[in-house]
Amino acid sequence: MTIPIQEIAQPRNIKPSRILAFDLARGLAIMFMIVIHVLNFYGSQEVQQGLFGTVIKFIFGWPSASVFVFIMGTFVAYSDNQNLSLGLKRAAMLFALGYLLNLMRATIPTWLSLKMGLVTYEQLGPHTPINGLLVVDILQCAALAFAICILLKYFFPNPKVWLVTAMVVTFGSPLLWDISSGIAPLDQVLKIFWGNKYQGSLFPLFPWLAYPLVGMAFGQWIKQCDDINKAFQRTLLTGVLVVAIGAIITLSNTAFHAADNMRSGPGIIVTMTGVVLIWLWLCQLIINKLKPNSTLKLLFFWSKNVTGIYVIHFLCIGWGLMIFGAQQLDLFGTILMMLGVGIISNFVIQAWLRITHTPLINSNRLIEKQSAA
Repeated sequence: MTIPIQEIAQPRNIKPSRILAFDLARGLAIMFMIVIHVLNFYGSQEVQQGLFGTVIKFIFGWPSASVFVFIMGTFVAYSDNQNLSLGLKRAAMLFALGYLLNLMRATIPTWLSLKMGLVTYEQLGPHTPINGLLVVDILQCAALAFAICILLKYFFPNPKVWLVTAMVVTFGSPLLWDISSGIAPLDQVLKIFWGNKYQGSLFPLFPWLAYPLVGMAFGQWIKQCDDINKAFQRTLLTGVLVVAIGAIITLSNTAFHAADNMRSGPGIIVTMTGVVLIWLWLCQLIINKLKPNSTLKLLFFWSKNVTGIYVIHFLCIGWGLMIFGAQQLDLFGTILMMLGVGIISNFVIQAWLRITHTPLINSNRLIEKQSAA
């Protein structure tokens, strides 16, 4: 898909039809995910618990997934061409892709590792081939959230409804957590919605749905703004206020609100929503200040091909474990693996786009026109 240059060749105080800060934020989120996933899967405990691992998790860990799903909601509202039927089909395909990825990145490599004697069941612990297949990761969560967002946009096209729904999800999710039926197949379904990481639910829909819902309201609001830079200045102020409110809520019962980073309480959800808003302001600032460069080009390319990059990088990680082992690399090896997975993922997605004759986005021209405007 090529973005017409006329869409962004306008003065800075006029709202463009595509906000490049959103693409930058999503591209950075993918980069952060690659770094965090490689660290978690390949870095030794000494690396993960050392200064490098601690800093990486603090800097890169907080914005990646929340920004990813927030921006998804933003694009849903910001897009003018949202077909309900096609959107629901896309959501269904994304949901199925999540389990196909589980099969290809976890189940098959793990099974082969067992058959080849590379690992034992004792070494795997809970990470068996079957459990790897049933993991609820961000693709399943994003697929369900995407379907809900486009249904809300179609049947309830009012941002106030979206924000109220986000508040209900944020503060009501803990009431649903860990509800089970005692029937194993049914509980496998329930964990998609409110399970915990010990059950293999890394991104339960509740409370993660709150981020794209707020993202929708944000996307609709910024779509109606005439001055994009003034809008992002207000975004910064709003983000600071929301962070302050979230911090107060969290401090009221820290053990509850911050108990689980994959299934946070309302206080952390509110805080992180504010952080995402501040992060988007920072991305807009970067777009305004930086000249065209290869890094921006790469991040825009990754944003446009977000699903492909996500799938490919996880396939690299899953199959690479058969060669390098789990959590075995030292600091230097971990850094090399981060670079290697990123480079391979980028090379493979470009090759795939060429094979399928998909036009590559001309990021250089897009950035240059934005900068010249």
